[in-house]
Amino acid sequence: MLTFVHASDLHLGAAFEGIRTTSPDAAAALSESTYVALETVVRIAREESAAFVLLAGDLCNRADGNLRAELALRKAARRLHEEGIALFVVYGNHDYLAPGRPDLDWPETTCVFPAFDAEPRTIESGNGAAFVFGLSYSRPDETGDLSPRFPTPPKGVFSIGLLHAACGSVGAHAPYAPCTPSGLASLGYDYWALGHVHRQSILREAAPVIAYSGCAQGLNPNEAGPRGCNVVRVSDDRTVTLEFRETDAVRWHVEEVDIGDMHREQDLVDALETRLAELAARLDGGRSGLVRFRLAGRGDLHAFLGKTGTAQKLSEHLLDLAPELAAPVWTESVQIATRPGLDLDVRAQTEDFLGDLLRIADEAAGDRNRLSEMLEALKRRLSVSHARTLDAVGVGLDKVGSEEVERWLRQAATLGADMLLRAEE
Repeated sequence: MLTFVHASDLHLGAAFEGIRTTSPDAAAALSESTYVALETVVRIAREESAAFVLLAGDLCNRADGNLRAELALRKAARRLHEEGIALFVVYGNHDYLAPGRPDLDWPETTCVFPAFDAEPRTIESGNGAAFVFGLSYSRPDETGDLSPRFPTPPKGVFSIGLLHAACGSVGAHAPYAPCTPSGLASLGYDYWALGHVHRQSILREAAPVIAYSGCAQGLNPNEAGPRGCNVVRVSDDRTVTLEFRETDAVRWHVEEVDIGDMHREQDLVDALETRLAELAARLDGGRSGLVRFRLAGRGDLHAFLGKTGTAQKLSEHLLDLAPELAAPVWTESVQIATRPGLDLDVRAQTEDFLGDLLRIADEAAGDRNRLSEMLEALKRRLSVSHARTLDAVGVGLDKVGSEEVERWLRQAATLGADMLLRAEE
């Protein structure tokens, strides 16, 4: 049986500046987490006696040569080489091949596929042979389909395409190197090892298998839950089985807490502390965690939560508890999306300004085309500096979709309604 490991989107060297102002300890853990994830990929390959490892792009967070990130990749390659494990690499939109990268040597068992004039490789192992071909990016915004440049693989040999690409619908991810599952399937390969999409997914389960491994370490609250790599096993009849293995060192969580049954501030504090302790108790493998709490629902505490600074004070209180937990879990933020005790659905039927506001907002929130138009308008009007700030805190507009815009719109309508109701009082 031929075994290999498919990983991507390591983003070594990601700075996590948005977290640094919230919690230096959390930022330090995150800064190390991408490197720990790479070490875990290497460990898994060794434990599984893999013949080779595939890295499908965005391995470094920058293309201009983060020296520590590049050295970490070379160290991982050397460790794999010492274990008799080959390494195949392509670069993507974050770490595209550009002048100015550190000039460092790779072990002889490592193949970095260039952006042009790439040559396929055939690797022989005690458990079978594999044909591997890949292409790196030469620029950050690769808009053309690269798959037609892949050569026809030889018959009788298990063949692998290694590509950083937007295959089919990729949601909020940028449409770089766009291709389709049917287009890839037509090229005669047995397994497509894809990078770019940060959530693990299998686009085709057989003939060929087309899979994203997802990112090895979550980078922001939009990447909550386990992150890891694919362990791929190929039987003698070329049947493929795939196992997802967790590699993240810091796990992101998004927890929604409903205030509907809460009447005292202490009820809320108790609920948040309990949820935090539960998250910590579930972490294993030496992981730590980061959590974004979303307070939702309609209830008595809505007015209290609307006071300036309340969310920040709750977040600071929960941050102070991190060292006391079974495993460190830092609170990234407390976001408030609660509604007043008044039934706004009923209030929306009133023929006045507030009723008009609620009806218009609800109509827009239910229209996907209008939400997409709003998102595109935001992107056009956003300055470069503001775009960078949003990206640093995990809400970059290139990473959100219509669902997030809908949530923002409903929050804005609720906030406006609350302000108008207070004025009425």
